Amino acid sequence: MKREPVTEYAGLIFLAGELKGLLLISLVARREWHNKKEVVLLSTLVKLMVFVLLSTSVLAEEDAMLLFKHYQDRIFQIRLIDLRAEKKIGLGSGFLASQDGLVATNFHVISKLVHFPKKYRAELVNSEGVVQQLQLVDIDILNDLALLQAAVSEMRPLDIPDKPSQQGDTIYSIGNPYDIGFTVVPGTFNGLDENSYYPRIHFSGSVNPGMSGGPVLNRNGEVVGINVSTAGNQISFLIPGEPLRALLDRQHDKAVQKEQFGTRIRNQLLQNQKHLFNDLLLQDWPTEILGEAQVLGEMSPFVKCWGESNKEKDLYRSISTSCRSKQSIYLDDRFNTGVISYQFLWLEAGELSDMRFRSFYSSIFGRFYPDNRVDEENVGNFVCEEHFIEDNNKTDKLVMCARAYRKYTGLYDLLYLRGAVDQSSQAFISHFTLAGVDLKSMEAFLRRFMEVVKR
Repeated sequence: MKREPVTEYAGLIFLAGELKGLLLISLVARREWHNKKEVVLLSTLVKLMVFVLLSTSVLAEEDAMLLFKHYQDRIFQIRLIDLRAEKKIGLGSGFLASQDGLVATNFHVISKLVHFPKKYRAELVNSEGVVQQLQLVDIDILNDLALLQAAVSEMRPLDIPDKPSQQGDTIYSIGNPYDIGFTVVPGTFNGLDENSYYPRIHFSGSVNPGMSGGPVLNRNGEVVGINVSTAGNQISFLIPGEPLRALLDRQHDKAVQKEQFGTRIRNQLLQNQKHLFNDLLLQDWPTEILGEAQVLGEMSPFVKCWGESNKEKDLYRSISTSCRSKQSIYLDDRFNTGVISYQFLWLEAGELSDMRFRSFYSSIFGRFYPDNRVDEENVGNFVCEEHFIEDNNKTDKLVMCARAYRKYTGLYDLLYLRGAVDQSSQAFISHFTLAGVDLKSMEAFLRRFMEVVKR
């Protein structure tokens, strides 16, 4: 007797643990089954898989509980206290990183203490609620790290592993989110973010406010990363253990110990921008066509570009691209630096008259501004120069503006803006912002940019 084919679908299985979040296993299979034994076998395999997954989830939760129970005395809440108000103004997490009582956290957690040491103090609160004052020891602004001294040297610190985790490993983020108590978040190690200039681990798990600076442990209780930021939707980023190891090793350098924190920040910024622009200038810069102009594409994996055009019903036509480095360097709540951004805009008059098009173009030309957050306490005023450039029988207006950093001598923000002034039916505007560069890097980038971008 002829058997009717049986169609089996394995769909999506969602498993959620209390702390683990959402684990998605996708079993996409569609096939014609002619043998009922095969159908039974498939059903048994699916049930077995569900059992294994549930067991894995339970084991992850048990691992999380055991890890926290074993290492909780070395993990702390970090508080920043306003001395006049005697109230906390900032919260983060941290952990014991050395035998002599050095506690690691994020620089952004205690940055106010660096800039205003007479206005704030830092303190830790351990798992038993005991409060202890901390002294700032060292900082690494590029990797958003800070070391503070505590009197907890009788405990063994958390170790940094010699071997990195493997993609897919379960790791455990620990911190005190929103000041509600310590939380352990199991998640997945996804390797280094390949599109980041500064090393960051992609972590599938939630890192919430207040967890910054907390440790992320493997099953052996070793620090594979430090909580630093989140993009939401279970996409978070960690600082690898190696920058922390380097910062700890630097404590043996007496010359570094004598430097003021402002000097350390300046030196780190200068060294970083030197290496960054040396790397960029050695690369081939990809070009693209925008309208009738040649523009710069994504010059590096850590620079991302987006495009846009105007609505069809508009009287004019415009096409633009906007590119920006993924990360900036945090200095304080009102000051970030290390940004590279550039934009290009191609305009065509369409149905606009010559006069209306020129007026429209002029209004757009004046809208460009620096692409980093900063206040006037940290930088001087822009000093600008205007030039008219003749190139291939075309005339462009070039505006360049620079402003100096008040605290960090030798560093500047540069704004470049160039636009055509000799055409009534077409126009092209190019712009870039460099934040936190010295004069040598500024000049080298400017020269290369003007060689690449043409109309």
